Amino acid sequence: MWNAWLIYDKEGAKRNQDYIQYHIDAGKEWDIQFSLIMEDELVLPLESKPDFAIVRTIRPQLSKKLEKEGIRIFNNAMVSEICNDKGKTIRYIKEHTNVPVLETVSFFNHELSKELLSRYPNCVMKAIDGHGGKQVFRTEDDFDDIKREIRNSDFIIQPFQKGPGKDVRVYVIGDEIVGAVERESQDGFKANFSLGGTVRNYSLSEKEKSQIKDITDVFSFGMVGIDFLLDEKGNFVFNEIEDVVGARMLFQCQPDIKLLERYFSFIIDKMLQYH
Repeated sequence: MWNAWLIYDKEGAKRNQDYIQYHIDAGKEWDIQFSLIMEDELVLPLESKPDFAIVRTIRPQLSKKLEKEGIRIFNNAMVSEICNDKGKTIRYIKEHTNVPVLETVSFFNHELSKELLSRYPNCVMKAIDGHGGKQVFRTEDDFDDIKREIRNSDFIIQPFQKGPGKDVRVYVIGDEIVGAVERESQDGFKANFSLGGTVRNYSLSEKEKSQIKDITDVFSFGMVGIDFLLDEKGNFVFNEIEDVVGARMLFQCQPDIKLLERYFSFIIDKMLQYH
């Protein structure tokens, strides 16, 4: 029997009760006993430790501390640190792969001003730690709204990607592609499912699979979502990587997919290698 922690923040745990129960129920088939742990209740150093932990809250520093405690975590701290910072992710992909990326400029929060945004017309700005399509703006949007919503986050600015208004999320476990979905915006320029976009299965070309392999080769993923924009010719342009990836879109398109079962199989294989 494997003893495992499923680490959430309180808001995430409340929002994902069914998904948490899915972990608990599916884990039994793999002799995994999950304990739900609230991240703000963890006291380090730990008196007792699990065999491994799945971290479902965005806390890169917590991930680092858990690894220093000798706990195997999924995703690991390197993935958490890079992929929860949009600027770091773009730079890492640009430096380590040949996958096309948007030209990206990074800024500190204190640099945000009307004058700065006026220098980047028809561009998109994003909080570096935003998720689910939140804290994403056009540079022409109301400045007071931007300042209020972006709060204390640093941010990036990118040119607006001309194209069909669609993007593709590729679900990956380790270096294996488990599914891909195409999202299309119903209103505005954000295609996020949580913001009202539509979603359908997407069939990857051999070229696209090769681009994904370029990315998986330079990371050691547990389970992530790799997001691509589509340009005017329908080609992939790398967008971001979701560390704490949601699975509702994949379940909607492929209701019979055994996502967590496949993930647990991957984790157990890794744990046996460690031992």
